[in-house]
Amino acid sequence: MKISRVIILMMENRSFDHLLGYSKVKGLETIPDAQTVPLDPQQPSRGTKAINPDGLDECVDDPLHGFDNIANQINGGAMDGWLKESSNEGRDLDNPISMFTPETAPIINTLAEEFAVFDHWYCSVPSSTDPNRAYAMSGTSNAMVTNFNGTLWSQQSHIDWLNERNVTAGGYYQDDLWALGYFEDYHKFENAKRIKELDSFYTDLKSGDLPAYTWLQPRSSVHDDKLPSWQHPDARVSVGEELIKEVYEAIRADPWWNETLFVITYDEHGGYYDHVKPPASVSPDGIDADNGFKFDSLGIRVPTLAISPWTAKGVVYNGGEPASNEFDHASLIRTTNEIFGLSGFMTARDEWSKSFAGVLTDIFRDDTPATLPEVYGLDKFERAAEVEYQKSKDINEHLEGQILMFCKMHYSDSFKEDEICEAAKSERAHVNQDLATKWIMKEQTKMMKRQGRAL
Repeated sequence: MKISRVIILMMENRSFDHLLGYSKVKGLETIPDAQTVPLDPQQPSRGTKAINPDGLDECVDDPLHGFDNIANQINGGAMDGWLKESSNEGRDLDNPISMFTPETAPIINTLAEEFAVFDHWYCSVPSSTDPNRAYAMSGTSNAMVTNFNGTLWSQQSHIDWLNERNVTAGGYYQDDLWALGYFEDYHKFENAKRIKELDSFYTDLKSGDLPAYTWLQPRSSVHDDKLPSWQHPDARVSVGEELIKEVYEAIRADPWWNETLFVITYDEHGGYYDHVKPPASVSPDGIDADNGFKFDSLGIRVPTLAISPWTAKGVVYNGGEPASNEFDHASLIRTTNEIFGLSGFMTARDEWSKSFAGVLTDIFRDDTPATLPEVYGLDKFERAAEVEYQKSKDINEHLEGQILMFCKMHYSDSFKEDEICEAAKSERAHVNQDLATKWIMKEQTKMMKRQGRAL
């Protein structure tokens, strides 16, 4: 058995119970029977609501998932603060407790049945998207527990770390750079030339030019007539499932399939219910967050799959080393480095996190599916109308983050962290997703021309 390629696709904002809580995989820690959540843990007389299998393809609102919101949802480990927190903030009460099934999320559930699934994999920080993506991409968030504020991250990225050690590493993004632009060292030419649009992933896959380590990033907003594919709650789960199916089938059809490990995971739980208490962990660098958090606890469980002809079918993998610790996003770093025979660690967190290299067996499977089922829900909405609806939406915090990045990069004289610059406002980039995306793409093209990147 030889793995020469590791490919990671990180999707957005879904808990384990939300997507795999009704999975048919034997031995998986799924939603307990007849599970309910109190409307207010401090007032039992107010009653409860039942966890239900009616997950919405596109959500009525974005469930709460900031640091303080999550602390209230976890509620000291009782995992019962979901509805009170939603009620306090005026959010829909059914949304965070409505789950998907193998019928309504057939792609990820089929892959769980066909390959290896983790039911004790946690996001690295009990907070939002960007701190968790930072852990997956560098082993630390550099003491950050909030989303990107416009100033590039100074810690070394895993892509840079690997390239320094002669293991080719790069990334592919759908349309907008987003987090594949957030590290300072991503803009070094040797790294930047290996960060390309997703269309090039399929080309490089066929030509054999794919890096040994590949990070895949879904589309984070509407672009022309293309819908967001990241599965953030303001986008459709079905469009994300369509992307996962497309990527898997391309990898499966490739001659290098026999040497590939493909990992699908989610950055964080997105405010959706999960019943398992997050465990303790260790700080990557001994630096506390501004709010006093010591980075000594993991966040909420997220779906994670290891896909390869060298994994057993339908296995629930909870092994790994060190056996006493847990899987979190830094496990991606530890395991990749182990597969490629690299010594040393990036931070104390990836040293602590479990390696899952043991999920790979010595038995090659010739029964892995070449294709996956049809995506559920794509025929239940009209794409042109959905595109126009997405364009009209207010910008989300991640579009704002990308605007901030280019404000800092191209209009530094007037830049303030967490504040959209006048150059963006003058073109109304702050008004809706359509105008935001157009401004981001204009500034992205400007950056790439300056850096000598291929467009």
